[in-house]
Amino acid sequence: MTTQTERGSARKPPVKWYVLGPAVCILSLPVFMYLCALLLARELLPFSLAEELVTASVFLAGTAGGAAGSAVRGGKAVQSGFISGCVLAAALAVAALAAPGEGALSAQCLRHAIAAAAGGAFGGTLGMRRRPGKKRRKSR
Repeated sequence: MTTQTERGSARKPPVKWYVLGPAVCILSLPVFMYLCALLLARELLPFSLAEELVTASVFLAGTAGGAAGSAVRGGKAVQSGFISGCVLAAALAVAALAAPGEGALSAQCLRHAIAAAAGGAFGGTLGMRRRPGKKRRKSR
């Protein structure tokens, strides 16, 4: 009886992919945007690229979250990455609604939503576990 009790209490609940993927997306987006801001502040990149850098940051954040979510889930990697990217897109739409100025259905918000979803799907494909190829015998 004590062995079963010890074994049962030693297990930790696994981190679910549907929490980890979007959390990585949302936490990595400010990091990527900060790196882009540093590049702009040091004048390594022209300021005219600011909007493209934001879109690239959203794509990279979606990729990171999609890869993390698909790595935890194991199976259905592309779907879990895409869902992680869609959660990031929804968070960006809610942030656009809360911010004064343009609405959530502007062209910029649509670009960022597409970049987040595509980045999540791309990250899911990066996190796929490939099966080893079948060994075939050479015919004589």
